[in-house]
Amino acid sequence: MSSATSEADRAGAAVTVPWVALWEGESRVEPLRCDPASGFLRYAQEEPEDRDEHGVLWMRHIGPQGQGRPLFSQTHSRRQRQCMVSSLCQICGERIEPEDGRLPWLLPAREYGSRPKLVHTTGTPPTCRSCWAPAVELCPHLRTEGAKTLSVGKVVHWGVAGLLHTPGERALRWTACGYEDSEPDVLKRLLAETRLVVLQDVREVPLTD
Repeated sequence: MSSATSEADRAGAAVTVPWVALWEGESRVEPLRCDPASGFLRYAQEEPEDRDEHGVLWMRHIGPQGQGRPLFSQTHSRRQRQCMVSSLCQICGERIEPEDGRLPWLLPAREYGSRPKLVHTTGTPPTCRSCWAPAVELCPHLRTEGAKTLSVGKVVHWGVAGLLHTPGERALRWTACGYEDSEPDVLKRLLAETRLVVLQDVREVPLTD
């Protein structure tokens, strides 16, 4: 498993590059094919990892991880899905073992909001406790915005966000679709980029014990 890497920013300070982050060398994506009648999306040669357990097609990035500059505002779609499905830390890429049946989670303060809540829907993967402090200190986004450190009792896999193809329209539009709430043909016309989960029994906890 690859881990987070460090590099110097323009001021010469060290920054953490999360394992889930997209790099310039990975920014090209596999071309899509579309059935003209149904609007269903596919690749010319699909691989087993291209679709999730619900049959949804996922964006396939081309190129090696770590090449070029990190694109901090973008995530690698397959790694994001791996983090959500397998409880991998988005920073170091290692598996997170639950503590008393609960998972640690780190969210940007703006996303979480100022008020405590029991339930929260997110596309941000979990972060292990060991990576909390380094992430808050070294990630440019969290350095500026701040973060909320959480303990989560249950994770429900709600759906995906991505680009939806509508027959008769040339442009794909960004949308979120629930696995249980969407018609099967809608999910087959979607190119997923982000796995969405619902965090339940959420508790705010200190950054350090």
